[in-house]
Amino acid sequence: MLESGLLTCLIALIVGIFVYWLMRRLKYNYPPGPRGLPIIENLLQVDQTKLHEQAFEWSKKYGPVITLKLGLVQMIFVNHIDAALEVLVKKSTDFAARMSLPSTDVFTKGGKDIALASYGPTWKLHRRIATKALRHYMQGDALEKRINDALETAFIEIDKVTGEFDPAEYINFIVVNILTGLCFGGKYTFDDKDVKFLLKKEDDFVEQVGVGTPEDFVPCLKYLYKSKQFKIVEEFTDDVIEKFLKKKYEAAKSSFDRDNIRHFCDNLLLAREEAIKEGEDDVNSLTEDHLILTLSDIFFAGIDTSRMTLTWAIKHMIAFPDIQEKVQEEIDRVVGKTRTPGITDRPNLSYTEAVLHESMRYTTVVPLGLMHMTSCDTKLMEYKIPKGTVVAINHWALHSDPDAWEDVGRFIPERYLDENGKLGPKPKNWLPFSAGKRVCLGEFVAKPELHLIFAQLMQRYKWKMVSGKCADLTPGGNCFSGLCKPYKVIVEKRV
Repeated sequence: MLESGLLTCLIALIVGIFVYWLMRRLKYNYPPGPRGLPIIENLLQVDQTKLHEQAFEWSKKYGPVITLKLGLVQMIFVNHIDAALEVLVKKSTDFAARMSLPSTDVFTKGGKDIALASYGPTWKLHRRIATKALRHYMQGDALEKRINDALETAFIEIDKVTGEFDPAEYINFIVVNILTGLCFGGKYTFDDKDVKFLLKKEDDFVEQVGVGTPEDFVPCLKYLYKSKQFKIVEEFTDDVIEKFLKKKYEAAKSSFDRDNIRHFCDNLLLAREEAIKEGEDDVNSLTEDHLILTLSDIFFAGIDTSRMTLTWAIKHMIAFPDIQEKVQEEIDRVVGKTRTPGITDRPNLSYTEAVLHESMRYTTVVPLGLMHMTSCDTKLMEYKIPKGTVVAINHWALHSDPDAWEDVGRFIPERYLDENGKLGPKPKNWLPFSAGKRVCLGEFVAKPELHLIFAQLMQRYKWKMVSGKCADLTPGGNCFSGLCKPYKVIVEKRV
């Protein structure tokens, strides 16, 4: 009798699962994709170092939007600009959510940052306050002074070098120096312990955690036996966010004076104070953790993308010396050799900016960007997609589409210039900073920052490798981080 009851329950369970699957299949229709194996589906077909390239290749067979089934998780990959703009712009609210993972929940304290937090009223207020603070910071010449200080310190060290050296060490210092000063003020030497601490922590995190932790795929593991990667995430959160950023934030808060705004942290405190006075909805839900994690976003998103972009840009100039010469000719003509380029020179250094644009296209430093997730049942093209579906924009595919770019495999800065040699309208497929509601928070800071750093590096030095060596332009890293393989250069001082 007991066996009969168990059998009945088992049959009922199987029928229930089948009915649920059938109803879901009739209600939704995911984009097509490659067939996988039972249960594990496409897991064995995926190479995390080349997933962006694989997705683009599969899109040639299955269409611009494809589905990959990674075990029980279905992920949609968008490989064409029209579908990407539908996700990012036309239906940005529908696709503005983020996937919550055990590892990201740790270092965002349950989604209290901006980059990885879910879309909602608190997030909108948080982003509005952070944007206001950044724009206020950008009104003066604080950013330019900060960049000039960092470059001056780095140049003193580079000038001492004889023979080959790895430029990454100096580029890393420049970027971290600027971001530390932007957030908290102060001056930093080349051997500054704070700068070295942040670089070491970030490098270790990227190298050892990679694309995630085992707990992100099997959440219950964090309660049973924590993996080495998960422990690194916890250690990073404690050392960097709790003991470093929080300490810096509390020091800034204790000396805050609204009549003497010193840095971005002060601007952030001022923007929150004004939001409280103006009676903004949801302002009480914006805790100090939210502000500290805004600083974390600025720091670590800015550090990685900026240093990778600049390291690649220098490598591209070594690989294409004729383009390096054109950049230097423009700088010499517009700025001369007796003064350094400033942010106000940017509109007249169009070729230099076009080179940076092409460098960001030619080697996409964040191939799959940050994952989106549907916040409601919605449609993408002709497909019906349920709430909670993970969606990846394949920025690498947008930048590598031969239908969108003439001579896609060539490095051609002129593709961004108009007939007068000025920077023309942004090409539709050029999206290194994403777009829409989830566009990069620091885009309007990063663009002038990268331009000024690159222009000064090009003005001061001619970059090359020793005779017989060639620049390897094959990216390292994985589908989330297009790292530049280490390389060594020699420089000739020009000014």
